[in-house]
Amino acid sequence: MNTKSLTKTERRIYEEARELLSRQVSAPEFSARFFGPRGRLRALWTTQSDRQAVVESALYEWLQAELGRLRRREVTQFEREVAELSGRLTVVVPRSLHAALKREAAHEGVSLSELIRLKLGVSYRAMVQAVVSREEPMAGLSETAGSRRARARP
Repeated sequence: MNTKSLTKTERRIYEEARELLSRQVSAPEFSARFFGPRGRLRALWTTQSDRQAVVESALYEWLQAELGRLRRREVTQFEREVAELSGRLTVVVPRSLHAALKREAAHEGVSLSELIRLKLGVSYRAMVQAVVSREEPMAGLSETAGSRRARARP
């Protein structure tokens, strides 16, 4: 990224982002730091037109691209971890919970393993959706070609 055209504030944001990236920060932390409601980009505008200019700026596009790279890195790491697992998990639960789950599975006509997979899956999807909702960068901004391009990059 060409930093010569950046303002003093933009340059500080850029340098902070580079420093965080060098420390292998997580995608959610990076997103919150720059795109969240109290994120660093907020310092760059006072009016709606300033806000639009930020969204169309090279700094914004670079930050979006770096956020995408962090997310891809985390997905790749997660996929590696998943590939190493057997899919089997032993959990010790109280007998009363075991009995209640066994009854519920019988009532639903599914195996105990299937019932537990379904329950865990619903909880996991809800948790992931909550995390994704919090990560939406600068929610409410109008869509621009630059922001669409930055999010569309693989």
